This record gives sequence, structure tokens and C-alpha cells, in this order.
Amino acid sequence: MDQEFYRRHSVTDMKEDSGKTLSAAARRSFFRRKQKHKRSSSKDGKDAVALDAISTDSIPFFDDCVSLAYQRVQKIECTSPRPVLVLGPLTDPVKDMLVKESPGKFFRCVLEVMKASQQAIERGVKDSLFIDYKRRSGHFDVTTVASIKEITEKGCHCLLDIAPHAIERLHSVHIYPIVVFVRYKNAKQIKEQKDPIYLRDKVSQKHSKEQFESAQKIEQDYSKFFTGIVQGGALPYICTQIMTIVDQEQSKVLWTPLGCP
Repeated sequence: MDQEFYRRHSVTDMKEDSGKTLSAAARRSFFRRKQKHKRSSSKDGKDAVALDAISTDSIPFFDDCVSLAYQRVQKIECTSPRPVLVLGPLTDPVKDMLVKESPGKFFRCVLEVMKASQQAIERGVKDSLFIDYKRRSGHFDVTTVASIKEITEKGCHCLLDIAPHAIERLHSVHIYPIVVFVRYKNAKQIKEQKDPIYLRDKVSQKHSKEQFESAQKIEQDYSKFFTGIVQGGALPYICTQIMTIVDQEQSKVLWTPLGCP
């Protein structure tokens, strides 16, 4: 990191002094230094080789050149099955199949029907009682913290039915879902999907296009929350991949930034 820090500083200084980009000679000098490190047989030389092999283009730097290479984290003990959020097209038949094929492992979150004012529902969200809600004619379908915990305490993965923006609300109450995104190549691939039990109705061209565009927006805005990505295809294939990801993630140690919910 020190090497990268000073390298970027030297490039910036040269640009300011000459008004030109780094010269070919300077670049060759830099790469010669890297080769020198690689020729070293000392422990430091080996460490330098390892550092040089790391691409630093994606490492974020603030304007004051303070690196974000390190972050304090805390270990989270997940004794109960973590909730699962499946995002992307055709998620309802996917969740139906998961529940039907693995009834003791997956359970859909029960939405509570509430006849209340918009202000009362939003107050429940603010007070961390509700995670998300959907307005229906004359009532709200609400995902509550209590309903999620009730399922996980029974030893089942709770299949969530929430919008992706509500993931941070889960984190705020120390619930860390496994988020799986189903990625299709195009709208045509969505339209071609069918299943005799879980997807009997043919997906219209308009609906497949809308779902594909919505999925693209979700991936663009919320990919930082994705635990895993599954390639779209036949429902049994998707469900098998989801179960594999869930099993792997449930067995892993969970780390979150220190000081964050």
C-alpha cells in the first residue's frame, strides 16, 4: 500500500509539473523497480512480489489520499438459520418450489394484514417493528421483525418478500439475510421459462421485458448487498443453486463493519 501511495503521488506531481502524462521512460523505470523486487530472494522481496501481483486500480482513495485498505470488523454469531431474499425475475415460483421441495428448510414469511393509517405504518418502520410494507386496497401487507424471528427460531430459513431497499432495515435490527440475485441474459430467456407445476402460465413478452428491466435496475443499485448470483434458467436448476449458496453461507463466519448495525 505504501508503494502504491507514493507511486500515485509521483504520477500526480509529474502531471502538475510538466502538464503532461507520465512519460514512457518513467513508466519503464517503475516496471524495472517491480522486476527488481521480483528478483530479490529475501522475505521482503517475496512480499513485494505478492503486493505487485495485487491490482490496486479498484482500491478507493479519498481526495486526501487516505486509503480504505483496512476496516475494523466484528464477528457475528448466527445460531439460527439466516433469512433468504431472492431478487430478480420470477422469484415467486422459485420461492414456491423451495418451500414445496424443502418444507423443513424453507418457509415463506407471513405478511401481516393491517388496517392502519400510512403514518402508523411508517411509525412502525421507524421504531424497527416493521421491515417493509405493501399497500393494498383498504389495508397494508406488512413484514414484521417478529414474523421473521418466529420462523428462524423454528430452525427454518425465512423466505423474505421485501424490496431491496429494506435490506438495511434488517441490518439495523441485527438480521443479516442471504441475498441471492437471479440474473437472466435477456427478456427472451425469461419469456421462455415454464414449469408444469410452479409456472403454468406463459410469461408474456411485455411482462418479461418489465421484469428484465427491473432486475437490471436492482443489480445496478443494490449489488453491494448480493451474497451470490445465480444464472437464470429452468426453475429446478435455479433452486438447486440457491440451496447450495444458502448452505455455504450459513456455515460461514459472518463479519460486519465495527460500529455499524
